[in-house]
Amino acid sequence: MHPYDKQKETILLIEDPLDKYFQESIDLQPLSDEFNIVHIKGRNDADAILKIVNSTGEIDWAKAYQLLNMDQQAGDIEWIRKDLLGDRPVHLIGFSGTAAYLHYYLGLYPENVKSLISFNPLLFDLQKNLNLTNPSQCLEAIPLEKASYLDFLWYNKTENLCDEQTGNEDIDLAFYTYLKWQFLLPSIGKADIALKVRLFEHSYGLTYNAASHSPDAKVAKWMILESHEIWTQFEHQPFTVYGVNYDRGLDFSGKVLIVGAVHDKLLSRFCYDVLAEFYSNSTLLLIRDGHSFGKLGGSMLHNKLISSFINNDIQGKVTVYQLLQDEGLLFNKKDRVRY
Repeated sequence: MHPYDKQKETILLIEDPLDKYFQESIDLQPLSDEFNIVHIKGRNDADAILKIVNSTGEIDWAKAYQLLNMDQQAGDIEWIRKDLLGDRPVHLIGFSGTAAYLHYYLGLYPENVKSLISFNPLLFDLQKNLNLTNPSQCLEAIPLEKASYLDFLWYNKTENLCDEQTGNEDIDLAFYTYLKWQFLLPSIGKADIALKVRLFEHSYGLTYNAASHSPDAKVAKWMILESHEIWTQFEHQPFTVYGVNYDRGLDFSGKVLIVGAVHDKLLSRFCYDVLAEFYSNSTLLLIRDGHSFGKLGGSMLHNKLISSFINNDIQGKVTVYQLLQDEGLLFNKKDRVRY
């Protein structure tokens, strides 16, 4: 544990229920000597909120969404930033669902952010609105259901798995490899209120106002099933649902680094290309990896990448890019034709 040092640059992270469910996190421990790393646990397990939601003896799902949505999470980030730094801006780092929170926060408080590093931001609404192809479409026949299927997509980093030239034997191999190392996912019950709210937000982004409101994809079906209490409440008595205002990215003058996995099976990699265009001072780095960044995380090069980006260390950037290239992780622009 490192004490907070006002002389250091500060990095804020926030916990996301879905990332936590799949036991996903970014190891930033090697950076704690150089930066203040502030991990916000958030309001998801706060007893006071759970008491309000259960005040009548039955869970008020509309109230649960009202108190646990991404707008409230963004408010918590701002409250902590202001308490720690006053008027000084902060650096934000997030992975997957956490990164989606941070893009929302950035749209509300662009003047309070120095830089944002976004790893595989799970922005299903962007994929839906751009009408991009579901990257896991060819995998729907795999005999995995519900959370196990999403877990397979989350951790799979096989290249070209849905390429036209890929045979069923390659898909079968990826499936059986997964069966060897999968861990037992816990069931989701009514007590998992924050997770259900997050699944509602993701499924809303993926399906609502789509050409077909009846989703066929396994991922969408599972998320809707596990958040059905909130969907029922929403369809009975609609309430405001918050989402990222991408146009607000143009108001941000700070630096943005978007790190996207080319072989992500949850979100089309082209979402990252488009997302980068919403920020005037953005850098897009594509990595030959899957959604969980198992290869990048194993290399620990993400810490060197973060440090060089925040410090604007030109030589450090050159070094880490070369190391990524040496590890076979860097996706070159010339490869775009092949993928």
